[in-house]
Amino acid sequence: MKKEEMQLENMPNVLKKIKERYTEQELKAIAEGGRIVPGYGPVPVIDFEGDRIRFGVMSDTHIGSAFFKPEIFESAIKEFKKEKCEFIVHSGDVFEGMSNRPDQIYHLSHIGYSAQLNYGRELFSLWPGKIYFIDGNHDRWFIKNTGAIIVAELIKELPDAEFLGHDNGDISLKGKAVLKLWHGEDGNSYAVSYRISKVIESFTGGQKPGMLILGHVHKQAYVFERHVHAISAGCIETQSDWMRSKRIPVHVGFWIIDVWVNDQGISKVRCTWYPFYC
Repeated sequence: MKKEEMQLENMPNVLKKIKERYTEQELKAIAEGGRIVPGYGPVPVIDFEGDRIRFGVMSDTHIGSAFFKPEIFESAIKEFKKEKCEFIVHSGDVFEGMSNRPDQIYHLSHIGYSAQLNYGRELFSLWPGKIYFIDGNHDRWFIKNTGAIIVAELIKELPDAEFLGHDNGDISLKGKAVLKLWHGEDGNSYAVSYRISKVIESFTGGQKPGMLILGHVHKQAYVFERHVHAISAGCIETQSDWMRSKRIPVHVGFWIIDVWVNDQGISKVRCTWYPFYC
């Protein structure tokens, strides 16, 4: 028997073993070019016609904080619709939480898990399409204190939302390029670009994404480093009293990003920042 015939004869057993190991959703992700990472869910694959896709980016909304601005959030949703974004990504700190600092309780517009969760559902229901979330350190206050995963709970009543994980999560663009959302628990650096560069340096060679969208520090920037298109996502919260006391400025606004994808990955990007002067 020829070697090729032996390989074909063994294929049913190989396929059976693969099917036993993965769920139907995971198999679909593999078939479409997504990655399966041990300990995580399958990487969702976004397919689209042509070579370009447009999406909206927001981060650090801090819903429940007195410094969250619903009018800016609503402006972002309106612009995403107007510009025909295919989906939205959110890079963490969706909610404010309760007491990361001793005085935080005095700077809340919505106090408690239920109040913040219900307000978040009301706001994100304004977007009718797909939205991908990760959580951030403020969201995880509820995990640490009550065991509740508030962002995972948020998506249950949204029309088409997906929770990608704690602090980071991946999306596959046509099976050709990885878009990574990242939050972190580090702090601000002396230059916005320095933080971005150090995060990129932390990825081992085979784990670098084609595009990295970072939350947490409330800054906006675009940096191309080690062949990674990196966007610091800004925030939808004005400068808090705590950030002012630490002399930490904030960049309030959101992004709309166009990405071109070919067989080698991301071939071109166009990033538009929408600032708000608060």
